[in-house]
Amino acid sequence: MNRYLSSGFVFLFFMVVGYFGINNTVISSSSNLITTAGIMVSLENLVKDIYYLGNYYHVSYDKDHPSLELEFYNIPLANAQEQQTEENDNINNNNENENTDKYVILVFDRGYKTTFTKAMPILDKYDFKATLFIACDRTESTKGLNWDQLKQLQNEGHDIQSHGSTHLKLVDLDTYEEMETIVREGKECLQEQGFNPIAFQAPYNKGGDDPKIAEIISKYFDFGFIGHAKYMFLNCDGYENFDYGKDNYEGSTDCNPYSSSDGTHKLTHKYAIKEWSHDREKDKIFENEYLNEDPHGKKVNEAVLENFIDILERQTEFNKDGEINAIPIVAYHRLDTNKDFDTSPELFELEMKYLYENGYNVITISDLGYDESQERFYIKNR
Repeated sequence: MNRYLSSGFVFLFFMVVGYFGINNTVISSSSNLITTAGIMVSLENLVKDIYYLGNYYHVSYDKDHPSLELEFYNIPLANAQEQQTEENDNINNNNENENTDKYVILVFDRGYKTTFTKAMPILDKYDFKATLFIACDRTESTKGLNWDQLKQLQNEGHDIQSHGSTHLKLVDLDTYEEMETIVREGKECLQEQGFNPIAFQAPYNKGGDDPKIAEIISKYFDFGFIGHAKYMFLNCDGYENFDYGKDNYEGSTDCNPYSSSDGTHKLTHKYAIKEWSHDREKDKIFENEYLNEDPHGKKVNEAVLENFIDILERQTEFNKDGEINAIPIVAYHRLDTNKDFDTSPELFELEMKYLYENGYNVITISDLGYDESQERFYIKNR
């Protein structure tokens, strides 16, 4: 036998043996093959399969030198057609995310270590980015994030903002000078570590009815967070134009801190953005309906998830025809099960999975811009 042809059969032998190994197939004494599951496979099908695997290796034949040359690329363990289907599904999901009018901002307050150890692996799984409001006195503490972790999160695309130098209620302090110290030093401590915060969240979200606090925040930051609402309206006009949120939005048609008609201070504006507290909502559901149940068990998780879905989906009442008017800003603290109101990793996973599977655009505070001429927020790069 010609040595070239002999080499070709050797390569073919290894190829067939590799095929058997991949498909759990053993040789029978007949012209058929019997798999380990007892299924008969014809040699004809084997040839078809080998032909199909041509996408993953190269076969060449030289008529002058009858040899078989095989160059193996990367034979997958899964069926190539199934892999292609999965790839197409992923592309479709990505396209849906790009075309949706549904948005959400995920916020983590104070800077708990569980944000890094428990929340981020779940966020990474779905390629979501979050905004962290950091109270500087909590960093490097037993339960707090350290600076290296925060820098890693920023390098990975997460958003680092200020929650003050210390986590004290501004409204409980005796002087405005003390309040200003917490706001100013809350920015400086982050800048010293290489961060550039543009937003400040008042500790405990208190002080929105005090125009002096808004004035202090405006001296150091572009935006501020004070107070709670299920939706933040980009034009701060929830009640006047959408009949929603009278307590927060009555009398407001833009995000200037002061009314253009009489100069009175408004409750919602660019230094008093509203967030939705996931902890408060979960605690309310648990205490009102499931007090005798495990606060982190299946029943409570299902009820909280249902409520989460309802709130996020309702934004479609305000966002229509490609115009985004309202965004839920969902705020978490610890991802844990120590307290009844904590969000468990299991519940958080369910919520993030829902966002991913339903095509939500998950953005950060830094993805918001502000139009000074119209006194309204907008989504950058949209």
